Amino acid sequence: KSAKYDFNLVSNFHEPIAGVHEIEYLLVHVRSPPIFQYLLTFVRTWAQRVGLYGRVYGYLGGYSWAILCAYICHRFLSPIKSLSSIEQFSIEEFFSLVQQFFSTFAHFNWSANALRLYPKSYKQNTLAGRSLAQSRGSVRIISPSTPFNNTGRSTINSTRDLISEGFERVVQLLTTINTITSEDKWNALKQILELPHEFPSEKVKSILQLTLSSDSTDALHTWIGWMQSRLAHFLNDCEEECHLSIQTQSSIEYRSKNTEAFYSIGFHVDPQSLNQHRYFSYWLKQFLDQFNLFPQRTESMKVSHKIICIHDWKLERMQPKPQRIKK
Repeated sequence: KSAKYDFNLVSNFHEPIAGVHEIEYLLVHVRSPPIFQYLLTFVRTWAQRVGLYGRVYGYLGGYSWAILCAYICHRFLSPIKSLSSIEQFSIEEFFSLVQQFFSTFAHFNWSANALRLYPKSYKQNTLAGRSLAQSRGSVRIISPSTPFNNTGRSTINSTRDLISEGFERVVQLLTTINTITSEDKWNALKQILELPHEFPSEKVKSILQLTLSSDSTDALHTWIGWMQSRLAHFLNDCEEECHLSIQTQSSIEYRSKNTEAFYSIGFHVDPQSLNQHRYFSYWLKQFLDQFNLFPQRTESMKVSHKIICIHDWKLERMQPKPQRIKK
């Protein structure tokens, strides 16, 4: 049975990959670009749905996920010699590729090793002096194109652990369900994409909620962009300077006809401890002061924050308020 029909049922596999110029450097490694596209679209959809996608929030961006998929295709996919062999690529073969993806990276030692996918022309001395660029970030996925930077440099230890846990959740899921027949495998792929986004996780005890508002949608988007551009430094400060474990929300919530937005960061300590944390208070103030430096800020652009417990955060979402939309 051809996988082409089943792919469209599971996700939008027919959509082309776009937006990353460096994708061309990966195609020489993937053995079959069409199958690589199917795998990447599946993995990208999963990462977005479970909240592990987005460099601005400390997770992996599209190019990093593409490198991971290229690595799996190169290792486990046989060379495709003709278009007919692509048409005959079965759901069983695709399921095996997906299974190898999650199993490989669930067992990868991200804290100690870097994942590399270099072009054939790569020479070891090419990386002389690049150790600093490669060491940034807790997940090290080295770009195969010059200057061979770490594409996962936005990650921190907390988000690295969440990504690893995401891989492990899929591996555990596949050990608890039948994957014998083609129908079983198709259902397993659907269940992977139906895994819930667990924010906040059970480890989170308090939430820092930011509220941004403006008098127009365009101004609010600009305001949010400024916040996102300053977020990485704050997340690093929370972990490196305050020694706090965190979980970042991977989306923005909109309300009041898209003129008000909310963004939340979860912490593994209770609100009282977080409020009394001297270093956290200092770095939070530094982060909030950055909003005053926005050169295009208008009087309608406002920002506020509060630290609340998980119970209150969830209770707010149960109240009959204007509908929130995640983007």
